Amino acid sequence: MKNSVVRFITLVVLSIFVVSCGNAPSNVLSGVKVETTTRDNDVWMSFAADLNLGAMSFASVSLPILHPRGQTQIGQLELISGFSGQNQLKVSVNLTEVADVNMTQATLPNGNMIPMIANNPTIAINIGSGAKVYLTLSETVTAIGVAVPISAFDSIGQSLPGLNFFPIVNTGDVVGTAGIFTGAGAGKSGIAVVADVSKIVNLNKLMPSQASTFAIQAEEARGSVRLDYRSQSGSKSQKASLDNMIYKLHQKRAVLRMR
Repeated sequence: MKNSVVRFITLVVLSIFVVSCGNAPSNVLSGVKVETTTRDNDVWMSFAADLNLGAMSFASVSLPILHPRGQTQIGQLELISGFSGQNQLKVSVNLTEVADVNMTQATLPNGNMIPMIANNPTIAINIGSGAKVYLTLSETVTAIGVAVPISAFDSIGQSLPGLNFFPIVNTGDVVGTAGIFTGAGAGKSGIAVVADVSKIVNLNKLMPSQASTFAIQAEEARGSVRLDYRSQSGSKSQKASLDNMIYKLHQKRAVLRMR
């Protein structure tokens, strides 16, 4: 038996990669698709973000997501290269299987606060190649984030370490952001996407017992879960420097590979 709930929301945001001229995109996050399914009594969530990367493109890759305490596959991460700068980041994860994973205060690979998720207790799962998936879950909140280190951004991190550029946009059903994080070391810079999908994925209805477990963990660690909807950005000069470096990658038609 399979139950699905699918919503597609177009998100139009100010580009993290915008420049004043050339072949750069005007929007990064152009769409989000969220789906929940029931397989063998387990609840799965899939999250797909359409990203407009202009002349840049992902190197297509698919990686399994393994349970932190074993080798059981509980999901999958995919980076998919498309046409005309349209690329997709896609994650599927078994929410039932992660109910026994301890929540912690997680960070992006550069050590900075995760957009929206902030300091809420979060399930953080290492995927491989430095990538991470983040799940902030309670009876009323469902947020998912994905951080993917990009090797072509290492040079940006060396020049502009420790930055987060993540504008927040509210479409009504989904609050989301896509942007770039930077760090001085290899594998500390890349792309992240985070979304509050609570209005679409109601864990209290889909999996009430597990939702209670998530809520208890969160309350023991911090109290009630409250997401942070403030945009993150650097200074005007930092933004200008970042724009210039990203534009050079556009000119080279850079293929964005995971570490």
